[in-house]
Amino acid sequence: MRAVLPAALGLALIAGSAAAGDPPPAPMAVGVLERDLPRLVEMLQGAWDNAEQFGFAEELGFPDGAPPTRRHVTIRRIDAPGLGPLVLRLDEYRNNDPADLGRQRLYALAVDPAKMAIRMDVLTPLGDRLPADADHAALTREGMRFNPGCETQWRRNADQFVGWIEDGACKVRSQGGSGPELTIGADIALSADQLWMTETARDARGRDAYPDEPDAPVQYRRATAFTCWIAVPRQAPQEGWFFARDLAIHDQGGEVWITTDETTPRTFGFRMRNVRWPTGQNADALTLYVHDERGAPAISYAWANPDATRIGINLRTIQGSCSR
Repeated sequence: MRAVLPAALGLALIAGSAAAGDPPPAPMAVGVLERDLPRLVEMLQGAWDNAEQFGFAEELGFPDGAPPTRRHVTIRRIDAPGLGPLVLRLDEYRNNDPADLGRQRLYALAVDPAKMAIRMDVLTPLGDRLPADADHAALTREGMRFNPGCETQWRRNADQFVGWIEDGACKVRSQGGSGPELTIGADIALSADQLWMTETARDARGRDAYPDEPDAPVQYRRATAFTCWIAVPRQAPQEGWFFARDLAIHDQGGEVWITTDETTPRTFGFRMRNVRWPTGQNADALTLYVHDERGAPAISYAWANPDATRIGINLRTIQGSCSR
């Protein structure tokens, strides 16, 4: 991952050699953009994860031993009038570890009649990270880092939105501001359940600043929340079952773990994927994996249709179910 880029932009992610694509045609009336703006804000919100891209790195052609970084982001609307009337907050963690914190960004969105697009200013809080329960109403632009020219422009194209950075407009300095100046470009595609982001970085001669990085977008899928229960028979039969309920998980590689209350505690976990095969003829499936050790292969799994509202499994030594 190229360290300068998230600090500059935060939404578009991967630098590569591909040139930015042409944006969709501008609508002929500002009223179209005004109607599209709340829909864009709604579609961006939610939890997003590239677990499928990470899990299918080999099938997607990533080099051996160099899969994409696993990323999980949540985007939610906040009340921050000092930044703008429509503001979103992004928080990221990496490698399926909520303690491995990544980017934190604030996005201020508004219709830009001069560009005939929806403009999204990308703002980075100065100083410490904002806590989850931050007083967003107290935030001001003076407390943010903002790179003029690095705004993301959005237009609707059929049933998706396309975002881009204007060609040659976004100039940043690498290595935390002490390195050479780079020109950043971006292509973003947002649909109801997918968010693909690609970024380019070029030096003063127009060369790819990071030629060894894979030229591929980060392919997020929208994570759908499920609630699970897990039951495990205790090792002493007379002690009955250990039962855990209201366990939160999501279908893009989400995990939930329980530890029994026995004299010798045991740990079990569920992992969930809504598997969408990128190659071959295998059928897509909502899949629930059962683990008896962190970091170890699943001991069993069950599958259902991708749009199933419930999935369960009973191995006698453990049973459970998850519902959306």
